[in-house]
Order: sequence, then structure tokens, then C-alpha cells
Amino acid sequence: MGYLHLRIRYYRDSPYYVYAYEAITLRSEETAFLLVDVDGEAPNPTTEKFIAPALGAAREIGMRVAYVHNDLRLVADPGNIVGEVWGRTKGIDLKSWKDRADYKPRYLPCVAPLPDEPDFPKWIWSGFHDTMLDQHLRSWGIKTLIAVGYNQRACLHYTCSEAVGRNYRVILLSDCTKAAEQPDTIDERLPEGGWIGRITLRNFEHLIGYTSTSAEFIEACRGIRSTRGESIISG
Repeated sequence: MGYLHLRIRYYRDSPYYVYAYEAITLRSEETAFLLVDVDGEAPNPTTEKFIAPALGAAREIGMRVAYVHNDLRLVADPGNIVGEVWGRTKGIDLKSWKDRADYKPRYLPCVAPLPDEPDFPKWIWSGFHDTMLDQHLRSWGIKTLIAVGYNQRACLHYTCSEAVGRNYRVILLSDCTKAAEQPDTIDERLPEGGWIGRITLRNFEHLIGYTSTSAEFIEACRGIRSTRGESIISG
């Protein structure tokens, strides 16, 4: 058992519009590290340089880890509206998925799930909708989620939104995700790299939860390791 002392950021509109920062204390045994759609074997700097070290820090302190991933077989039935939308907007031939009985998500080695880390398939953007994720987390007494993954405006956004609706506190590691900018939304003048990133991150910090960074999270985990065997008092 230990306590994570983590700095968070959020956006407030009262008494004025400004980012606010606070230090909060979390019980590590009530906190889980949630990875959303980090599957894929193509080189990915965000996954390799930021998500993987944060995941490693969570594992080192014994934090519970869970994954969710898309399984397109679940939307391949004729008349499935999600399948219809994905087929049109992403150009996916869902018919080819129907008979892929041997499908399993593949991961870069640095973020592959360990045998005791569940990986829940989902058929829509949220990792909570019609999955066993919520039951799993509640079974272990989880109250706070450290969220990472892809992407800011879609599956990660919907998963975090539904987490709050189920009374989980959500802390997004802002450098452990991307917004998937489109050609006409890229703007290198913005620290987020574009307007989709700017709007989705601002919306998250104003309406859904808090953000931190991988470096701050890793430092918080190191704080637990350095105090093992000592008396720890919640601040």
C-alpha cells in the first residue's frame, strides 16, 4: 500500500478562465492504469517514449493495469450502425472481419499486456460500453484511473467520459496520447500541434477530469518506492 502524490491540471471558468494546478494524493491500491487502443506493431514515438515508461512505473509499484482494444468482428453484422459509420469514414471492409476467428490484438513489446493484465474487447468507442471493464475495476476497489492511449477525440475521450459517469476519477497523461489531427486542423503554433488537440484536451480538462504528464506520474511512483517500509501519511 502507498500513496501517490501527483500534480494535476484542469481548466476553470470561475472566477476567470485559466488553467489551475493542484497536488492530490491517491491511494495506489485504489488506482488503476488504463490503456486504451495502444495495440499495433508499427513504430510509435508516443507509445515508445511516453506510454511505455509510465506503464513500467505503474507495474513497478504493483498498480493494477487493464487494457481495452477494438474488435471489429463485433460490428460486422449487417445493419450494425457503428459498422456502417466506420465502414464509410474509415474505408474498412467489415465483411472481411466476420470470419477472423483467430484475431488477437498485437502490441509493441514495450506495452504488451502481461498474463495477469486483462485486455477487454470493445465494439464502440467507449471501453465501458457492454464490456466487463467496469465490473473488473470495481471488484478490485478502483476509484481512480490513470488513462493513456488513442485517440484524444474518439475512443480515449468516450472511455474517459463514461468512466466519470460511473464515478471514477480520471487523470489523463497528456503526453501519452495524440489527437489524430486532420490536414486542415494542423497548426504548429499550438503546443498541442493542432486544433483538434487543443479543443479536445481543453474540453477534457474542463468537463471530464484532470491531466498530468508521464514524467510527473513516474516521479509520483518513485515516491512510493522510496518510502516503502516507512510510515506514509496522506497529505
